[in-house]
Amino acid sequence: MLTDVRDLREFKIFEELNERELESIAKIARTEELGKGAHLTQTGAPATNLYLVKTGLVTVLAPGLGGKEVSVDEVGPGQVVGWSALTGPYIYTASTVTAEKSSLIVINGSKLREVFEVNNHIGYRVLKGIGYVVNRRMMAMYGNIAANNCDEG
Repeated sequence: MLTDVRDLREFKIFEELNERELESIAKIARTEELGKGAHLTQTGAPATNLYLVKTGLVTVLAPGLGGKEVSVDEVGPGQVVGWSALTGPYIYTASTVTAEKSSLIVINGSKLREVFEVNNHIGYRVLKGIGYVVNRRMMAMYGNIAANNCDEG
């Protein structure tokens, strides 16, 4: 299903973009409806797509002690996962799975990077927003790791 510019406007990573810039992104975006338990990304796999959560909830899993994946964050409407599709080396740093029925905007990373090449202004503003996402996720991960280590006594 095609994505409307109004849907993109709901995401912080696009807040600095004008209508024309959002239209260039909407052309390469599609909306998908997924049920609970759908795997979006896998730690260490090639990062192909950026996912924007319209509705629902996505769990972010990272490798924990003993190699078992642990939940480090939950991402809801207005948030994104799969940012590794926009930054080299284009390998997912976490696994993600839908925690409930979800509606997601899916954007192919290489196509979005092509948009950035044509209009560096778009790339700069979107990656500025991605920096915020990465920082938030890292803080969530480190907080969770510290909490998990305390539990082990």
